[in-house]
Amino acid sequence: MPRNLLSDVHVRNPKPRSTAYRLRDGDGLFLYVPPSGVCSWQYRYKLGGKHQTLTLGKASELSLAQARAKAGSARLSAADGVHLTTEKRVKRATIAAAQAATFQSMAAAWVDKRRSSPWSEKHKAQVIASIKNHLWPLAAIPVTEINARMAAPVLAKIERSAPLMFEKVRVRLHRIMDHAVIVGVLERNPLPSPEPERKKDRRHYPAVTDLPGLGAILSAARAADPAKGIQRAHLLLTFTAQRVAEVAGAEWVEFDLKKGIWSIPRSRMKRKDEERGPHIVPVPPHLLEQMREWRAVDGKAATMVCVAPRDPRRSITPEGVEKFYRDALGLVGKHSPHSWRSAFSTVCREAGKDGDQIEGQLDHAVGNKVSAAYDRAKRVALRAKLMAWYEKELLAARDRAK
Repeated sequence: MPRNLLSDVHVRNPKPRSTAYRLRDGDGLFLYVPPSGVCSWQYRYKLGGKHQTLTLGKASELSLAQARAKAGSARLSAADGVHLTTEKRVKRATIAAAQAATFQSMAAAWVDKRRSSPWSEKHKAQVIASIKNHLWPLAAIPVTEINARMAAPVLAKIERSAPLMFEKVRVRLHRIMDHAVIVGVLERNPLPSPEPERKKDRRHYPAVTDLPGLGAILSAARAADPAKGIQRAHLLLTFTAQRVAEVAGAEWVEFDLKKGIWSIPRSRMKRKDEERGPHIVPVPPHLLEQMREWRAVDGKAATMVCVAPRDPRRSITPEGVEKFYRDALGLVGKHSPHSWRSAFSTVCREAGKDGDQIEGQLDHAVGNKVSAAYDRAKRVALRAKLMAWYEKELLAARDRAK
């Protein structure tokens, strides 16, 4: 069968006619010349006794040599009985689907399709926020293009800037990529599996526990003048000894500013056994006075106490408070937001205060269910006195630190 009948001269500027025509190169390859003059390469073949035509590409984009090479590949597939046009459409659809499956869309699908151990709305919001805060450099990238080399610098930055979030975010990244495998976008997850966490001893945070040292931290924090939400979280941590996640997510509806009581829903606590009821936290006098001023400034429509800098409808993140302690106050390895719990316990015990009241303020289990119910009903007033004493000691230490 004749082949290579055309030359570069033939295909450079073929003259269009009133009707379309083809210039034959041989072995099924043709240059298609329509009346518009926009030429394209075609490969014509038979499948099941019927003529089929595959468009290889525009002549302006494919040289004669390239068209012959593509026709050669098509010829081999056609000989195996492949319907070339269908194959081309499948490839296009596959590529389009891969391009549409960005990390952002796949992360959203993973969150929405989660079936086992359903998340609370609060936890779901925290997961979404962690993805947006830490993995957004990958957002617009198709998951088919994400690999370990691309993910490594993103994870390294998280480990430097938000070490407490590193493991959580790394696991979430891997699970999102696993979801891409489940739905057929990826054949396999290209990221290494996070090593299973070994059981370890309870984590002990470094903490400053002497009053002069605590006073110096309070004085430095006041001089640092952080954003409103960070400043409020710092004061709540200091004078209530609650966990940073509980403080960062505090809502105004949880506070009775007349009685000076903060009722933290059990769903937001580390210990989520509902039978214990909400965690009742007395707010000491000076902090209570400040909180009433905050509420007046925020207005009745406000929901979050520790508001995010750019969006008052959202709260700050625990990582934001960690960063303030780490960068602005220079307390790396000395004192963290969580360390106020140790400071509270130490200062109170050294002063001979009641151990059950201390443990109750920290939401640690004390005694049996009967005594726990007694705590809720009878000991809030005692803890209020304890927190007022503790606040007074810290404020005195802060003023001496000037």
